Amino acid sequence: MKRRELLKYTASAISLTALPVILKSQQNDRENKSLQNHDVMKIQRLAWAGIKIELGETTLYIDATSYDEQKDMKLTAETEYRHALITHHHPDHYDPAALKTVFDKRSRLYCYEDVSPWLDTRDFRIQPVKLHQPIDASRWTGDLVAIPVPAVDGFGHPQVSWVVQGGGKKIIHCGDTLWHGYWRDIAIAYGPFDIAFMPINAARLTQGKVEDTGIPAVMNPEQAVVASKLLNAKSVCPIHYGRPSENYFETPDPEKNFLRFAKERNAKPLLLNEGEYIILS
Repeated sequence: MKRRELLKYTASAISLTALPVILKSQQNDRENKSLQNHDVMKIQRLAWAGIKIELGETTLYIDATSYDEQKDMKLTAETEYRHALITHHHPDHYDPAALKTVFDKRSRLYCYEDVSPWLDTRDFRIQPVKLHQPIDASRWTGDLVAIPVPAVDGFGHPQVSWVVQGGGKKIIHCGDTLWHGYWRDIAIAYGPFDIAFMPINAARLTQGKVEDTGIPAVMNPEQAVVASKLLNAKSVCPIHYGRPSENYFETPDPEKNFLRFAKERNAKPLLLNEGEYIILS
């Protein structure tokens, strides 16, 4: 499906009165900085499953990586304070080298307490967090509050999703979780959400001692859409797709099928290319 067709479809699926502002990454930096206040949440789609949230004086990265130097955009930071969340320790979600390019001595890495033993945390200030424990993820400024909520990893490793709220807005980032039964409880406790960032590629892989069984280790497009509905999300943004390789298999046409299921389920799809912003104000 061509980009022009996708935009036409998306415009028909989301009412213009409810549609947040999308900014291209090439927009003038001064214009972007003018949006930097405590009532505006600016979210940038990063490589793969990553996003960058800016609010007030704080930038918060979630699963931010640049592990593929030829394909991935470099991380940037325009605010005074920079911190990060990770859903789990897999290298396509935790990239210490990339975070070091934007962190300073005040920066902090937040992770679920069961994830921390798996991490290489040299040169980082790390704060393990209990499940459902709210934290000031902006570290003293009070811009952003984050809460780890249940998720299920496809390889049995510890993983969480992150609820992040600030400026009267709230999003959830679901890493590369499998389908699970916690959606309704999360919605009751923390919803509704302005955006749900959901993995869609139904990945399978053969690597080391892991052999492809034909059973996906990540949600598929339909599951992502249904989960967003159960979460009471106003819109759903697909992440974690678009890079099949010899030993890494994706469901066919993940984005096209995501759009089809979103239309069938009356969900509001939000497609962001790498580098694009969404403004919630």
